[in-house]
Amino acid sequence: MTKIGKMPYLNSEIFYLKNKENFKYVPLTPKEMGYSIKSGNIDAGPISLVDFINSESLKPLMNYCVSTKKYANSVFIFSRKKLGEIKNIYVTDETSTSVVLMKVLNRFYWKNDIFKISKEIHNSDSRLLIGDKALKMKLSNNNKYEHIIDLGFEWYKFTSLPFVFALWAHNNLNKTQTDDIEDSIDFGIRNYENSIRMIIKNRKDNLFTPEVIANYIKGFNYELTNLENNAITTFKEMYNKLDINS
Repeated sequence: MTKIGKMPYLNSEIFYLKNKENFKYVPLTPKEMGYSIKSGNIDAGPISLVDFINSESLKPLMNYCVSTKKYANSVFIFSRKKLGEIKNIYVTDETSTSVVLMKVLNRFYWKNDIFKISKEIHNSDSRLLIGDKALKMKLSNNNKYEHIIDLGFEWYKFTSLPFVFALWAHNNLNKTQTDDIEDSIDFGIRNYENSIRMIIKNRKDNLFTPEVIANYIKGFNYELTNLENNAITTFKEMYNKLDINS
């Protein structure tokens, strides 16, 4: 039985439309996914970019990824203050890469010296959310937060590049196993329009209308090109200069 990490977010559902009996799917947040593949609790999955960069043993699965085109639309800073006035920001415990992207942007682009991460949500003037929680917060905001900052778009404004949030990778599987996983992933990507219809059927609700789901998914690329590889290289160079504890 091959254990596959399942990202529980709308932007990753395209990977899981062809289930296989020899797969065991394990729902995991990006942060949990990184821990789980390193510890051997899963064999493969969409691994956070930062966890992939920091690993010496993980191997990529084809060129599958989760990459923005321009906007992330589900990686937001929600704030009552302007970007340059944010002092304390609470960060969701689901993230591995988004929090580092935020630090990179602050160090090299925003350059806000008073910007600090807080572990207490009640003592923070802003919050960083990712995934479906962030998307739902944006859709139901009702002006609760005056400023909503899309980290994917901030990266695009800074670099004119997409941002790769996750890469599919495996931990020493054999070719038969990786071929099986690639066949499963490829089903969703090659049948793109039908895949979106399937996801809409499974996920539509009062907030996730068919239009919202379709527009959201179409804002992502799921295969690496030279553009995405350039984005990874650019991010990695800045990440290596970053004091990660800051």
